Amino acid sequence: MITVGYLIISVMCFVALYFSFKLWRQHTNAITLLILIPLLFLWLDNFAIATGKWVGDGPILTGMTYLRFYWHWQMLPLYMIVAGALARRAGFGWAQNKYVMAAFCVVAVFFMIEDVPYIWQVQFQPACYGDTYRFVINVPAGQLCEGMTALAKQASPSPLPAISVNVALMIIGFMMWRKDKFPWLAVTSVIMFGCAASGAIPGFYWGQIIGNVGEPIFNLGLAAAGFKYAGLPKPSATPAAATAS
Repeated sequence: MITVGYLIISVMCFVALYFSFKLWRQHTNAITLLILIPLLFLWLDNFAIATGKWVGDGPILTGMTYLRFYWHWQMLPLYMIVAGALARRAGFGWAQNKYVMAAFCVVAVFFMIEDVPYIWQVQFQPACYGDTYRFVINVPAGQLCEGMTALAKQASPSPLPAISVNVALMIIGFMMWRKDKFPWLAVTSVIMFGCAASGAIPGFYWGQIIGNVGEPIFNLGLAAAGFKYAGLPKPSATPAAATAS
């Protein structure tokens, strides 16, 4: 049953990828490209888990694991740049200041650089969740595969980049809702935050898979914001606009 759930989430990720690709084709610019790139392998995050028991130990599952982890670590921070860029296109005065946009970019690059060392440091190990089989850094409680011994707890990337991106887009989403009556980025960001939080609840069996459900939903909201704002021209950054709220 868990396997089927992850396969369904993989399909949801392809739907989000389709709309993001359609967005990029409609408005070919840096914003839509940065929305699209992180989605290219989001489906793999769930597909690798769903198919792990059939693929089994070996180079295929290992390869999918390395790709899905490292793509997530390096590409997710790009959404911080998207947050600043969408705020500018939405016409928020504070976002027109070039130093504000630079701050979004610096934070994104910092998060990307911060996670680079883990590419060489982590050692993946098997974990069994329901009827799934996957490789992880640290085995969650209750997911130790039969006959296996867990490795000592390893250092792993901080959840701060994901939380920061989620909260930044949530705040901007609520600002869009208030200004333009556009609710979808705010609503999907809240759903993403709630789903991710469920995965951190100790002993909550369904939290693991619910945490993944939020990602394609969130990305659909981000694509919707792209359709509304990414094609708009950048407002002129006048001194008054730079200080307005």
